[in-house]
Amino acid sequence: MFYQPKDIQKALGLKAELKERGAFLAGGTDLVVLMNHGKAAPENFIDLTHIPELRAIHKHNGTLELAGNVTYAQMGKLPIRCLARASLSVGGPGIRELGTIAGNLATASPAGDGSTALLALDAEVELTSVRGTRRLPLEEFFLGYRKTALAPDEMITKIFIPTNYQTDWAKNGKRGAMNISIVAVAVAITPKKEVRIALASVAATPIRCYQAEKFLAKNGLTTETIRQAVQSVRGEIKPITDHRASADYKVHVSGVMVRRLLESLVKQ
Repeated sequence: MFYQPKDIQKALGLKAELKERGAFLAGGTDLVVLMNHGKAAPENFIDLTHIPELRAIHKHNGTLELAGNVTYAQMGKLPIRCLARASLSVGGPGIRELGTIAGNLATASPAGDGSTALLALDAEVELTSVRGTRRLPLEEFFLGYRKTALAPDEMITKIFIPTNYQTDWAKNGKRGAMNISIVAVAVAITPKKEVRIALASVAATPIRCYQAEKFLAKNGLTTETIRQAVQSVRGEIKPITDHRASADYKVHVSGVMVRRLLESLVKQ
């Protein structure tokens, strides 16, 4: 069955009824890929494209509020460097016009480009069901490989991010566009000069490098401390060898990218 609710409450009511037998559908860019690989076979689809409020972007007191169906094309225009750069690296223009941030988060891909940017931004996600609404930090949302804290009857309705972080983002891949990351890195410096470091494609989920962050919080950002933090990053990540690159290559490239991004932020 294919349902087209016109508001969030109707969509949530359908999901509460169908649970795992129903899948939310917005851009479909991740879901269709999973279906083609036999990793998803929903019996019913709940189309969210007729709910305008799910495409909204609002700013409140220094926080940017992205609704779940905000697309990569929309985020590519935001004045938040790491998120805009990550968004513009996803697929081609057609994919970016369709693909949504909530859809990408829900698939919990280890190679999620947008996830790295959001982790570095201390993003929080709002999860809504007919039972109510809860909000949790994004780092608590990813539970394991392709596993999230999203309950069977919940929808990602909003993502909250600060607007005053100094950020940057970079990606290593086999070609300039429409490629899955070999490694993706996002870094951020908060107004309190705390450092955030997030990576994708180097563990079962996108991750934050907390040990490196704590080291820099204690010792400050200098050429030498950045070099030592890079060594910590290389020890914290756990990449695997796959058809894109070896684990050793990913460890090396991760360190190089983190160093370059942090040095660039320090100079700004």
